[in-house]
Amino acid sequence: MIYVRIFHGSFAKPFSGDKYRELGGLFGGHVAIQVDDRVYGFYYADRKKIHIFPNSKNKSSIFQNQSLEEWNDIVKLKKETIFSIPVSDQEKLEIKAFYERNVANPEMDYSFWGERCASSCFRLLVKYQKVSPGSRFLKAFYPGQLIYTLKREAKKRGYEVKVKYGDSRRVWL
Repeated sequence: MIYVRIFHGSFAKPFSGDKYRELGGLFGGHVAIQVDDRVYGFYYADRKKIHIFPNSKNKSSIFQNQSLEEWNDIVKLKKETIFSIPVSDQEKLEIKAFYERNVANPEMDYSFWGERCASSCFRLLVKYQKVSPGSRFLKAFYPGQLIYTLKREAKKRGYEVKVKYGDSRRVWL
């Protein structure tokens, strides 16, 4: 089993006293995949150097490798949707190897019109036939769109879906 973990985008409720801001605004959020007790995600290396189009010579990307405890600390106050997706032992090993290889040396650039956290996850799920193929611009351009795509797939394929609600001072998407 692997777990696609997505924390939702949000904005502060008026007069709530919450001033927290996150890259992405209304469509913010983040996507990661949990394999065993590690959580892997694709992220930008420098917020000020996010490319519009992929730049393979000057990549601004990192692959995250966090313990489950570190991830849970990050999402403590956030709304999170978790999809449980069955995989074979071989698929799990290959997915883990993909992330370990990319943690050491990212093979792709984080860019607005290229790969981002949601599209990177979607591409991997398509590769292992865990979701129906299609345009990442229509199915996984941002985390909220991937949630919608995965909910549809969960209904068809019987994936378990859990939702953890976030801080009530925010409006969660």
